[in-house]
Amino acid sequence: MKYSIIKKIKTVVQENQGFDVIIVVASMGNKEYWERRLQASRNEILSPKTKIFIVEEDWPGGAGTLLGTLYACQKVSQEINLKEILEDNSRIAIYHVAGHGKRMAPLCGTEGNNKPAIKLPKMIKIEDREVPLKVLEAVIFSTQVYAKGRERRICVFWGDQIFLPSKRPNLETKLPVEIFGIKKNLLLSKKNWQRDWQQYGILIPTKKKILMREKVSWKKIQRYLEKDYLNKDNESKITLVKSLGCFSITSSFLEGLLAEFSQEIGAKRRNLGSDFHLWVPLTSTKEEYRVEGGSGIYWERIKRFKRNFIKKTGRKRIIGEKNLGEKTLWWDYGHLKSYFLNLLKILKKTDEGQACREFFEAGKCLIKMKIQPGLKIKNSILINSEVGAGKIENSILIDSKIKYAKIKNGIIFSSQAKGIFGPKGKLVKNILLYNLKEERGMKVFPAEVVTDIIPGEGTKIRMRTSLLRDGRRDWQVRIPPNIFAYSEIERFLARIANAALELRI
Repeated sequence: MKYSIIKKIKTVVQENQGFDVIIVVASMGNKEYWERRLQASRNEILSPKTKIFIVEEDWPGGAGTLLGTLYACQKVSQEINLKEILEDNSRIAIYHVAGHGKRMAPLCGTEGNNKPAIKLPKMIKIEDREVPLKVLEAVIFSTQVYAKGRERRICVFWGDQIFLPSKRPNLETKLPVEIFGIKKNLLLSKKNWQRDWQQYGILIPTKKKILMREKVSWKKIQRYLEKDYLNKDNESKITLVKSLGCFSITSSFLEGLLAEFSQEIGAKRRNLGSDFHLWVPLTSTKEEYRVEGGSGIYWERIKRFKRNFIKKTGRKRIIGEKNLGEKTLWWDYGHLKSYFLNLLKILKKTDEGQACREFFEAGKCLIKMKIQPGLKIKNSILINSEVGAGKIENSILIDSKIKYAKIKNGIIFSSQAKGIFGPKGKLVKNILLYNLKEERGMKVFPAEVVTDIIPGEGTKIRMRTSLLRDGRRDWQVRIPPNIFAYSEIERFLARIANAALELRI
């Protein structure tokens, strides 16, 4: 099956139909990098007309998507008149990429504490050089298709997730808030719910409104059934929407939020996310919100905001959903394991694998079978890479030179090594090597992640972990054989960023 949306995305960029303004909310110290990088790569991922603004989230402890969005709008409004631009039928997109990137450790360290700069399997031209595409660039490119029809609206996206809709990406609601999601009819079972739904926010369509709930457990979903929140059809199927966490809002709704949260923005205090601190209280009773762990006092505040907004605009309903289609592809690159598994999809002989190859333009680099003296390559993609000898199966090599390798289900980015193999020189499976510089043969264990952090000439810090570990839990831990914890690497790189780290784009 061909994903026509990929062709549409490329057409939107080529024909200058994307967003008029994009705002990237980045971590402290990354502003200059992304200003240079996005200006250099804009012809690959953006319409020429698009204005680019990078906002550093200099907010103690992080602002969250709600306050972070409002803070970014306020800061950019000091340079351009956002209100005037929106009233002129412009389209604006905000991309949230601030944070340590703990779930992607140790890869963020090798990119200078810059989590959206993690590489993807496509080479693009930057200042006469071929370099790997970055996660943020891929997200910006993929979301330009949502600009058309969203005049006078601001779209808010996560900077580490790509979703390719199976339905038309056009605006389907005139309501002040549009939440992106995937609508499905499903038969409820405990196993299915815990596997495919429990870790996501959900939208529950009812006759009169949309209910938003965060990460609903199986026990809670049973209570919703008892309260008749979930409507069943004749086949006992219910309709739910899995939230993607992305949304668009009107200029009037933005104006109302800026006024409501002006004190928090001015003081740079609190961390408020859009789901639990806005959509959930807007669609809950006070008691429901308290049961979910929310504050009754805060709910009263959101109720007043809602009442005032309705009085001012005359809009009784505020929130609607945008169904991207049940066959929507969703690739999350924000967690080490999901990054690895979603990258390997490019090798699958499925519709999704075909779409992945088409999106990254990697089909021409797929080697189905290659046999020559001392070397066998099977179902693998080599992009700007060389392998001298060994066995490569179901693997991806990007911007790398390996003299000898015996790997299966492996991913290697921007690495040079004399040899890569498993214990006792055998084939090694499920490995991720990233920015590795090794002059000798190197033993790697199954499911291992290895990267080199090079903060200066002649200095190299090797970090190793497993795809089975959680970087957030390990943030303060020195995992043998690492001599530093991820948090120590982050602080070290932050101190030397302006003096010793080369600004590589």
